[in-house]
Amino acid sequence: MGLFSISEEEGNYFNDNSGFIELVSCPKGGMSCTKHLDFVNARMKTSRTHWIDKEIPQAIEELKLAFYKTTEIDPSVCLPCTELFRATIIKSLEAIQKDLRPMTIGFIRRKHYSSDFELATQVLDELRKAMLSLKTV
Repeated sequence: MGLFSISEEEGNYFNDNSGFIELVSCPKGGMSCTKHLDFVNARMKTSRTHWIDKEIPQAIEELKLAFYKTTEIDPSVCLPCTELFRATIIKSLEAIQKDLRPMTIGFIRRKHYSSDFELATQVLDELRKAMLSLKTV
């Protein structure tokens, strides 16, 4: 069994008592990352709500906030947790970008979604670069 489980059931996703990422075990017993996990889960839930409501820039911003909250965790204390949080956030952003791509190409393009796709791509690039620079620190 790994450090975390990721709940993918739609019903659980909106349940206030369950998070997108659930702590199963942590090398430090969750002492350093529980507060951050709560913030990340809250932002991911809010992002999902914005996505469903077609408020795509807000959905992307929530994921960005969640990612940068993970930079407050000392990686020397809880590296597996920070890496999992970041990877999950980036996967969510990649899913948004993937869903937007078909709406930006082809005969029936929607300009509104083109700007959202560009924003998702820009933020994804930013977070990937940040992730690389955080690994070298």
